[in-house]
Amino acid sequence: MKRPLPALILKESTLALRSPLLWALALVTVAGRIVTTWKEMPDWSGETVNTATSALVIGAGAMLAGNLAILRDARSDAVELTEALPVRPQTRTLAVLVAYPLAGVLVAAPAMGIQLGSLLIGSRPTGHADVRELVTGLLLVALMGALGVAAGCWIPGLIAAPIGIVLFFWTLVQFPSTWLLPVVPELKLAIDPVRPPGWHLLYVAALVLLAGSVALLRHGRRPVPVITAVSGAAAVVVAGALTLNSPAAKAAAQVGDLRQSTRSATAGAEHCRELNTTRYCAFPAYAAWIPLWQGAVDPVVAAVPEASRERLPGIVQRAATGVLDPAVTDGNILTTTSWGRNGAERASRRTLAAQMAAAAGGLPWGTQRGGGPQGCDARGQARTVVALWLIGQVEQPVAATTKRTSLRTDDGGQSALEVPRSDLGSVDYGEAELGYAKQLLAQPAARERIWEHWAVLTAPTTTVDQALPLLGLGRSNASAEPKGTPCE
Repeated sequence: MKRPLPALILKESTLALRSPLLWALALVTVAGRIVTTWKEMPDWSGETVNTATSALVIGAGAMLAGNLAILRDARSDAVELTEALPVRPQTRTLAVLVAYPLAGVLVAAPAMGIQLGSLLIGSRPTGHADVRELVTGLLLVALMGALGVAAGCWIPGLIAAPIGIVLFFWTLVQFPSTWLLPVVPELKLAIDPVRPPGWHLLYVAALVLLAGSVALLRHGRRPVPVITAVSGAAAVVVAGALTLNSPAAKAAAQVGDLRQSTRSATAGAEHCRELNTTRYCAFPAYAAWIPLWQGAVDPVVAAVPEASRERLPGIVQRAATGVLDPAVTDGNILTTTSWGRNGAERASRRTLAAQMAAAAGGLPWGTQRGGGPQGCDARGQARTVVALWLIGQVEQPVAATTKRTSLRTDDGGQSALEVPRSDLGSVDYGEAELGYAKQLLAQPAARERIWEHWAVLTAPTTTVDQALPLLGLGRSNASAEPKGTPCE
């Protein structure tokens, strides 16, 4: 055979694409990503990065498969089998070096496409997708495949590739914000965070070239591998320097660690619209979600008497980090950068509707805590029934629960607390209030009765027993005594 390299590449590629390691890890990656993102509305700014980062798992398969393939020549009986072949060892190495990174990319590309396609089901995506992030993910797979081959060339043992995989994942965990990583994870600390520039893509491509050159150098310092290695190393240094000294890198350095930032959590939520008396303010990248918020808020507002609607709060989006500005929180409900889909949107709708219902009924809402850190108890209060009825205009209200949390004491210790956790926030209520609210939801004339006696029903001093005749309900459940601090 005059030109054995193409035939070897084709054969090795066929073997690589049949590797159970690649397909098993690709299946795990796709299934895991679909399951973990199925209930969350996607943000392209983060999901493209997360999809690229998830390619690490497929890359691990490419690294292991490539490493096992190159180790065939290191078996005890391999020398006798390969000496008779009209193909030099470096040619076989080059064939494996091309085949396994390429096979990894061919498996990763459709896997990433399936992940992104699943994000479109039942969703209204936000943010800005960057194709360069996805290409970086594919190059990451190629890099790991090349490193698996290089490790097998220089360390003829089965332990090298698994150690390399562990080091890869350890580095991502320990240095997540380092732009010299092959892939920079999405830190979820900011809205539209600053990402590495196009130079980073060249940097990763240079790493692939360098890793392949290192593998070929195992067969001697021939001109082509040496020149390729030197060129790859030079490209890594230049592209790395351009990445670290880019305007984007300087902007990221100025942002600093947002987990300890004194920046307002609502800073930048400047895309505002007033719809049906309610003002909505979102981060520009999330403006498409305003109709989703409106769908949860409008039915509650419409169920409030017109004279009382003017004092209702607006809706302002907040980031996951930052401090809360009282100038914003005092007159607005804060919503987050997450929203459900494929069934989970019902919980998102109910949570936002409940905050508006609490505000309408005069209960603590949003960041307010009527009873301090431990919340407050609204059992026996008529306004609790009204608030739960208002929630029912959007989604069926559910029972309140509690969560265990800790509170720092004056002496520096920790004190365990059972804090109410309900759709109304840190407001507790019982089965009696929930039962009466469900009875009201089944009565067509409930709205007229509630509007007629609105001022009385939402007064903190009006009890459920006093409200029953006004609501046209019979006494079927006795309200329990408050277990915590009564809501004022």
